Formats: sequence, structure tokens, C-alpha cells
Amino acid sequence: MGIKSIAKVKNDIATVKLLVKHPMLSGTISGGKGKPKYITHLTVKHGGRVVYDMYPTSAISKNPYIKFAFKGAKKGDIITVQWKDNTGATEKKDIKLK
Repeated sequence: MGIKSIAKVKNDIATVKLLVKHPMLSGTISGGKGKPKYITHLTVKHGGRVVYDMYPTSAISKNPYIKFAFKGAKKGDIITVQWKDNTGATEKKDIKLK
């Protein structure tokens, strides 16, 4: 799995694009024989403050693409992206704003 990102700041507004590598399996493929595995919570923090919070379902496609913006950012700041899925797996990544 993994998280790819582009995060840029212009006039104190950060625009963040994330590609989250995850299978996002609903468990209904192959006649219901597959086991569900999908992200249940994704959060992004900047300076300890939550700037993006998402509770996706199994209906989201494989490797979800997420784009959002927030105010109060400066070049060089760090954002922390973290997700958890229904199996208990987690991933966390720090991203430097450019």
C-alpha cells in the first residue's frame, strides 16, 4: 500500500492531492466469496488540527483519489495523513507542503 501526494501552498491556501493505494474490496466480488477490506477512516492534520476528515465506505473505488484545500498553511509545513481500514490495518505519512 502507500500514499502518493502533491501538496502545494499559494497565498496561505494549501491544495492537497492524495492517491491512496488500497484495494477497497467490498466483499461482494466473485459472488460474495471475497473478504471485505476497505478504508473506514482517513484524517489529515496540520499543526495538530484536523483539516480533512473522511469516513469512506466499501463503495469507494480501488486506490481512491482525494483532493481538498485548507487555509492557514505555509511552505515547509508538515501535514500528517493517516488511515485505518476495517481489518485494523493502518498507514501514516508525513508530507511537506511545497
